[in-house]
Amino acid sequence: MTKNQVPFSEKTLALAVVTALLTTACTILPQPTHSVTVATPTYDPTVSARIRFLSGNGTGSAAFRPGESCYKDIYLQDEKRVDVNEGLLASWKYSSNSVTIGMPQSPRPYMRVDGLAFKDFIKEYVVPAAKPVTVRLSLNPQSSSCTPPAVTFVPEPGRDYDVFMQTAGNRCWVAARRIDDQGADESIRLELAQKCPTAPAPNN
Repeated sequence: MTKNQVPFSEKTLALAVVTALLTTACTILPQPTHSVTVATPTYDPTVSARIRFLSGNGTGSAAFRPGESCYKDIYLQDEKRVDVNEGLLASWKYSSNSVTIGMPQSPRPYMRVDGLAFKDFIKEYVVPAAKPVTVRLSLNPQSSSCTPPAVTFVPEPGRDYDVFMQTAGNRCWVAARRIDDQGADESIRLELAQKCPTAPAPNN
């Protein structure tokens, strides 16, 4: 053994210590604050449905247009659009807030309050049934971003739905599942939404 050579056992021990420190860093650092608001909106299952969205502060965005089958550019003013996220400033918060309204628990653990990661949140809404709803989601991870096309579907009266982003490699797409309190998790067919027609400019 040369003068500068470290015994193999010491190298192994040093590597093990460094690995342990790196793998436990997330538990040492303070985790984002997560709160939950329980809301009680009017819900009539004969004319309404419920939808749960998964999004996150600084990690993604979600918006929908209840009762509409088209979308407008996100930078345009749109009185019919419901923004699930709380705006640009909220993305910088080291926290998140979920809103629940009594929907059945999601079959996906990461869409449950006790299974949310980092600054993710879920928000649940009552929407008109038997009318289209148009959804736009985007994903903003640190390395890249992904914004799939807007999609639309028609929720059925009295039904509950999970809406979330799915990814595979460099691809991402919006997914919707019909759920219930008996464990159902049925895929919903989504249609590509069309851009809303632009109103003609008024004549001077």
